[in-house]
Amino acid sequence: MDILVDLDRPLGWDVVDLKEDLERMLGVSVDLALKGGVARRPGLFRAIEEDAVYV
Repeated sequence: MDILVDLDRPLGWDVVDLKEDLERMLGVSVDLALKGGVARRPGLFRAIEEDAVYV
């Protein structure tokens, strides 16, 4: 499952813990993308936004 995460502050290496916690809770492999990083690539961000489901 691909998950786009919008953070208020940088997590540093804690993002790895977040990924592992989500995988454990959801029972599937998770790929995290940070919105701050993706937003720097407008074409990529638009493509992601087209398929995004906000929760």
